[in-house]
Amino acid sequence: MTKAKAGELLDFITESEEKKQVLVIESVEYLQALRKKLPQADIYVVLANEDISGDEEYANLGVHWTIMDYLSEPLPFDEEFFDIIMGDQLFLQAQNPQDIASGLGLYLKDIGCLLTSFTNARYWKNIRNLKEGHFYHVCTHVFTKNEMLTLLFASFYKEAAFARVEDDYATDQAFIQDLEQFGFENIDGDLGIRTWMVMATKSTPEILELKRLFTPAIRRELVNRLRRVEFSIDVRKNTKGLVELWDKAGIFPAYLANFIKETVMFTERFLANIIPALWQLQRQDLARELMAEMAATYNLHQDYEAVLSWQNKAENGAIPELMTEDNMEQSAGGNEPAALPSEKKVAFITCVNNEMWYEECQLYIHNLHIPDGMGIEFIPIRGAKSMCQGYNQGMKQTDAKYKVYIHQDTLIVNRDFINDMLKIFQEKNVGGLGVIGCRKLPTSGIWWDGMRCVGRVLHACEAESVVDTICDEVEEPFVDVEAVDGLLLATQQDAPWREDLFTGWHFYEISQCKELQRRGYEVVVPYQDSYWCIHSPKEKPLDPTYEKYKRIFLKEYGEELEPEI
Repeated sequence: MTKAKAGELLDFITESEEKKQVLVIESVEYLQALRKKLPQADIYVVLANEDISGDEEYANLGVHWTIMDYLSEPLPFDEEFFDIIMGDQLFLQAQNPQDIASGLGLYLKDIGCLLTSFTNARYWKNIRNLKEGHFYHVCTHVFTKNEMLTLLFASFYKEAAFARVEDDYATDQAFIQDLEQFGFENIDGDLGIRTWMVMATKSTPEILELKRLFTPAIRRELVNRLRRVEFSIDVRKNTKGLVELWDKAGIFPAYLANFIKETVMFTERFLANIIPALWQLQRQDLARELMAEMAATYNLHQDYEAVLSWQNKAENGAIPELMTEDNMEQSAGGNEPAALPSEKKVAFITCVNNEMWYEECQLYIHNLHIPDGMGIEFIPIRGAKSMCQGYNQGMKQTDAKYKVYIHQDTLIVNRDFINDMLKIFQEKNVGGLGVIGCRKLPTSGIWWDGMRCVGRVLHACEAESVVDTICDEVEEPFVDVEAVDGLLLATQQDAPWREDLFTGWHFYEISQCKELQRRGYEVVVPYQDSYWCIHSPKEKPLDPTYEKYKRIFLKEYGEELEPEI
């Protein structure tokens, strides 16, 4: 197996005087050259079998040594600690390469990168060996470039760059020509490359630049306020907060325009809010600068015409009145829940372990239109032992007929959510609803593996981006499903959550759907003319208990499944 030569992976690294945090796994041959490239870096080394930290060769490098097997033990470092993690053939002997790739990603900063190499499965000699009846990689992993891309993307990396490792092996060009004649693609000379190197980053280049310039705290406040303005939440107040943040942090218009492009989904709506608000705040200068930068940034974007229209309005001073409902006083009224009968109450039940996210979740719920005669209440459950235990506890704390079990990082952006929910619940056979799910569960019990997934949701897994997840469209008013995602599950019928079975954080909502169906009720996904929710989960590997609860689910409900083929 060819090993990348010392210096090859280092070609991905730019010389710098910055104090970076670097982890080298096994590949100590890089240490001398790495120290020259990054003289101020804190360099950590993980070795499985031998302690060579006392060798004279490494004595003056200022390296921190750890003796452990990275393939079988968690690394003894804080999450998001390293700027660079590097090592040759990191997945070669991994039992599950995706577990290692995603696990290492936990220790990378959001602007960090993973550097490694891998043996090319399409290397001509590997194919010739197969032709002759030999396969010499039974106990190790080889990959094609496409397979490596799939592995990295499934492990939450967003971008990957490849480079070939030059070696001294003679290439059988005649055999490669034969392969090409048989239909083997040879893009970039792939058939002649024994080993590839790859640099994988946790962000796309555009988002990487946004992350490098300001702290995570500033970026989080920035996106929170931009999103509130986009969805008409206290527009003037949040625009004022944005202006104060821009001035205090020194956020310049070009950065802001790029940030808006990555994080704002509904450009026209956003501009119709923020430009009049800036006008009211006497910040016409900032409005014009922002629109000029957005016009440059949105060139070729689908919302370019909307941006140009608002740029013209700003230049000509033809700014309309701020027409949004500056909302909380007007929208979140409703009656005092305690004085209402159960059928007039909606309870929002949430397991909480992050107060910042829960406050944001509540803010959007306060922004909802509440029908006359109705009231809402919040039931936060802190310190829950499991989702089922927490939701059972919340269910017992309210007599509200309508209960919305919602993640703390879910933002309801459909202001008519309560009205829309009540219309669906006029159908007495409907016991619950969610915003995304599948018509029939597959044999795995994992809803997103189903053949007919339906619904839509916006995902904002990091502050600097938002993406739309759209499955099959739903015909009005709704379609029945076997399971929905737990980001939001609204019910008008109660069934105990199975805390006797699901003592953790997985399969709780799929189980609840089955419990409602056992009682004769349907679970549905509604038609959404626009997105009802934004979900902001942190991307991370599934914890080891996921498979445990999948087995429990299938043991309890497996005979009731009717998977589509």
